Amino acid sequence: MPVTERRGLARDVVARVLLITQTLKASRARLLLLAISALVLVGLAERASARDEPADPRPPGWVTRKVRAFLSDGEKEDKRGLRFGPFIPSAEVVSAGGGLAGVLHFWTPDIAGSGFDIHAAASYSIYHYQHYDLEMGLLPHTDSRMPPEERGSNALFPLSDLEKTASAPGFNLYVSAQQRDYPREDFYGLGPSSVDANHSDYRRKDGLYEGVVRFRVSRLSLMGRAGWLETSIGAGRDSALSDTALTFDEAQAPGLGQSHHLMHFSAGAWFEGRPDRAHPHRGVSMGLSFSRFDDRRGRAFQFNRVAVDLREYVPLGSRRHVIALRQVGSFDKPDEGSRVPFYMQATLGGGQFLGGFPSSRFRDENLVALLSEYRFELRPKVELAFIYGVGQVFPSLDELNFRRMLHSYGVGLRLKSPRKVRLRLDVLHSVEGTHVQVKLGPSF
Repeated sequence: MPVTERRGLARDVVARVLLITQTLKASRARLLLLAISALVLVGLAERASARDEPADPRPPGWVTRKVRAFLSDGEKEDKRGLRFGPFIPSAEVVSAGGGLAGVLHFWTPDIAGSGFDIHAAASYSIYHYQHYDLEMGLLPHTDSRMPPEERGSNALFPLSDLEKTASAPGFNLYVSAQQRDYPREDFYGLGPSSVDANHSDYRRKDGLYEGVVRFRVSRLSLMGRAGWLETSIGAGRDSALSDTALTFDEAQAPGLGQSHHLMHFSAGAWFEGRPDRAHPHRGVSMGLSFSRFDDRRGRAFQFNRVAVDLREYVPLGSRRHVIALRQVGSFDKPDEGSRVPFYMQATLGGGQFLGGFPSSRFRDENLVALLSEYRFELRPKVELAFIYGVGQVFPSLDELNFRRMLHSYGVGLRLKSPRKVRLRLDVLHSVEGTHVQVKLGPSF
């Protein structure tokens, strides 16, 4: 593309971003959006100058090589980052609110050609979030890559696990054990009328021990799993917040101050119609799951859960312009006289749904979220996204009201390799202010 056309494209990008900033009153939002515009302009100018100037004969430096490796899919698996035999250290985000964590993986696939795999990992974050897991058996993975896993406390269980493994071929049968210690989990109260002034935190420690069977037929993945969940709730460790037990009682936060032992049985199906799951430009995918949770120490916490997740991707003339849509629902139905523990209820806010609100800002026994993005590829490894989403939490289906939906909107910048979004910066706004999110991986 000639330099003059690139300059015109840059002016067009800035005009679009400035148009959005006019709708945001927060000065911080305007500054951040202008910063994104500057990054876009720098990228376009750099590419234009690279075409017009002679190539530099000097070899690239260490930082340049690492950035190129981060944004490339061409390297062999054993050359990505550090690896010491079966041990693979990395830096990852364990869960929303946990911050960056150091993670040490142990990965030995297809031991002695038997198909038997072992994966273990230990994580410790800057905010003292800990996660430990062990998986053994015929694990879902592609080639020799490590099996994907869901560690976040706000993920839709078990659909999030099923979606992450949807591209893995064949039959899987394995056992899994994981323990979590998350000391700064947010809680504002239940329902859509919870207020920010009641922001508190609690400590969640749990262990999940499961047997899982999964198999894929063409584009359809089926999963069944059963296991034991042990959870204890204690005082939060964020000194800036009140402890949840001091702000709420058992009636306002069912399950507070108790330890729980739940048996669960789950079944799910995921249809994968996206040619490229990690960075889709077209196609559809959809998942449906049913779960049953039984309280082994009484009948206080027994309930059924149905979760559904639909995603559509519509190209607008080319791969550079894509409309991405997502519809999500999670519906819990407690037995008569039972309730759903507050820490297991679906949440709105943060990086997963409605990022214009803080993480876990709203929660209840039922959730509906409708998300949309217009994705514009500025260059092969840089993408701009305009984001809009609505959602609501509610205690029962008869209280669902689409006129009282919560709204979140903003803009995002994504750095990607040819086949995957590696890093995204989103600036999102709601009635409760503007929030900036830096995340690894795609939004959906």
